[in-house]
Amino acid sequence: MNPVLISDKEKLESIIKQAKISRSELARLIEVSYKTVYRWLDKNVIPHRNESRRIDELFKEFVDLRELVNKLKSNLGDPLKILKSPKEIRTKFILDMTYNSNAIEGSRMTLKETEAAFKGEKVRGKEIFEVFEAVNHKNALEFLLDEVKPGFKINENYILKLHSIVMYNFNDKLPGKYRTGFVNLTNTEKKLPSAQMVPQEMRKLISGINKYGKDIIGKVASDHYTFEVIHPFFDGNGRVGRLILITQLLSRGYPPAIIQIEDRYKYYTALGKGDLGDFKNMAQMICDSVIRGYNLLKGT
Repeated sequence: MNPVLISDKEKLESIIKQAKISRSELARLIEVSYKTVYRWLDKNVIPHRNESRRIDELFKEFVDLRELVNKLKSNLGDPLKILKSPKEIRTKFILDMTYNSNAIEGSRMTLKETEAAFKGEKVRGKEIFEVFEAVNHKNALEFLLDEVKPGFKINENYILKLHSIVMYNFNDKLPGKYRTGFVNLTNTEKKLPSAQMVPQEMRKLISGINKYGKDIIGKVASDHYTFEVIHPFFDGNGRVGRLILITQLLSRGYPPAIIQIEDRYKYYTALGKGDLGDFKNMAQMICDSVIRGYNLLKGT
């Protein structure tokens, strides 16, 4: 998390206040002395990098980030306008989002190789399908940014269109169409709906996807989990699911959530928690990723 937004001292104070953790307990969790915590809080001493990283981990574990994200949202303005001008921010967002989203799904493309693919340059050592994946995701994001407006309503045609762009040139994956057979998810025992049940399950999801209530982040987290466990397509479910997530956030005035490849394990763990009806981890991950999106939009 960017320290410009909230300092280590503020994180420590939030942990103490919200989680009701004492200074001595904080010292134990961070594996430092009580005097060290005292110097951080009362003498404005800056923690070392590893200590700062541990403080950040505890902050995300014990403090609900939704309040912070809602404050950032109120200070931002319309994120869609920012993503249209200046061009540099839009370009960087599309590059970062494409690289990370594809990498989460196993792409070997580096950030520089992804950028080269965008420019139509030859990418040595990579298969043509990997280049297609990068360009397709870029085109899907361009479509998303051109279509989405404040209050935008997601429907089935929009979701199928996103998939048709993401899977362009992958005809065996049925671009823009629901799967017609069984798929298997790794690292989970969650039973997926049959192909025959997918249209019905998607209609159920879409019927409530634009109804957010007061806890918008919590609703987006729940919807993202639901989409992924329906797994409506033969391939591209993760990428399309994250595009839907970004659509929901942008349409409600939030910065986009940029989930990084470094957080892949935490992301899958958060999805796994959803099997137990627990969406706190996913909401926290979305908040952390929204903060990253906020930093990008603010140019920090």
